[in-house]
Amino acid sequence: METVLYADALVTAGKIVKNAEIRFADGKITAVGKRGELGPVAATSEVHDLAGRILIPGLTNGHTHSAMTLLRGVSDDYGFMPWLSEVQALEQHLTHDDIRAGLELALLEMIGSGTVAFADMYYWDAALLEVVADSGMRVAAAFASVAPEVIMFPGATALSAREEMDLADQLAAEHNSKGQILVNYGPHAPYSVPRDFFVEVIERSKRTGVPIHTHIAESPAETETMLERSGQHPASYLESLGLFETKVLAAHCVYLQDAEITMFAKQGVALSHNPVSNLKLGNGVARLPEWLAADAAVSLGTDSVASNNSLDLFEEMKLAAILHRGVRTDPTAVTAAQVFEVATKRGAAAIGFPESGQLEVGKNADIVALDVTGVNAIPHESLLSHIVFAASGRDVAEVWIGGRHVFSEGEYLTLDAADIKQRAAASAKRLRQAAAAAGGTAGSAAAETV
Repeated sequence: METVLYADALVTAGKIVKNAEIRFADGKITAVGKRGELGPVAATSEVHDLAGRILIPGLTNGHTHSAMTLLRGVSDDYGFMPWLSEVQALEQHLTHDDIRAGLELALLEMIGSGTVAFADMYYWDAALLEVVADSGMRVAAAFASVAPEVIMFPGATALSAREEMDLADQLAAEHNSKGQILVNYGPHAPYSVPRDFFVEVIERSKRTGVPIHTHIAESPAETETMLERSGQHPASYLESLGLFETKVLAAHCVYLQDAEITMFAKQGVALSHNPVSNLKLGNGVARLPEWLAADAAVSLGTDSVASNNSLDLFEEMKLAAILHRGVRTDPTAVTAAQVFEVATKRGAAAIGFPESGQLEVGKNADIVALDVTGVNAIPHESLLSHIVFAASGRDVAEVWIGGRHVFSEGEYLTLDAADIKQRAAASAKRLRQAAAAAGGTAGSAAAETV
């Protein structure tokens, strides 16, 4: 069945249409233009007249750890390595039910703030992938690992990292060609994964075609560690292992050298910019203007709630624009249009969903309607300025993913929000109690990868 949306305006990369109309069927956009100029509407069409709304492509979160929503507010004032140590200690207490509750809570937060696709590194299995599929969201799900025989989440699984990768291969064969779920390998970082195991993951990726999602050059401590161990910066070390001969999503990349940025762009490495997390942990500022100048594949990410406290990509967009202007004393360093494109079209392509992030005929019907009747939207004549600098996730009124209506005026249409919030709160409480019983600092520790 065809769905027709009318709205005050439509904003997509490189185009703004006032008094807009968009049509979609079977998950794909079939027509885009001005209202009344697209021909007659079929009597069987479902029509939504969205007065006081503007339409944008659904946003893409280029790097997160979704189940870590349970750790919101944990270790807020720690530096990177002490924070990571506390976080990893608490992960030992996570059960499968906890991880599911944290994931579902993240889905609520992301969908409700206009995110339709995300790249994630954490514990995954068939049941958790099914949770995402049922919600309607798109995910590039990386199976996190640090060493072949290590069980990162002993409360959730008995499988070692190598066994997890075997499972990932099975699930990739099932899902990776279908356009909603992309399975990735997730070796954590060059400083935390032994050389031999990283090479094993790389060789497996070359053999299977399954992409790799990892952290690279996130902190000064990482760079110092890798220079001491190998005499190389993190990205150059990974290049020597052959990593960039595979399809790679590289999170953070705060301390890339000029030659490494050029190499990433040439090799097609996808970078994820996570400004809130990088600032909160005191890790520094990635060189987004140089990435964009090199025409690298770039996405915008929140990182985990444990290192950000929010999954709102509108907050991330605003900071990504103004941060680099301030650091460089240049108001043109990163424009609103560039940031919007990174959060939509470029970001979706970077994590493996090139048919999303654009309101164009033939693309996925991943559509967000923003309320522009609030006090923060008066006036909103400059639509890109409003979206990037004034809007927030709280302004999201409607969300469609693949043509499926998943959120409407505060109501979740594919998820039981009340049940999820109750279970997530119980899991978070139990996790802190378990940490306290084990002698940890329950108020300042939490779970896994940055």
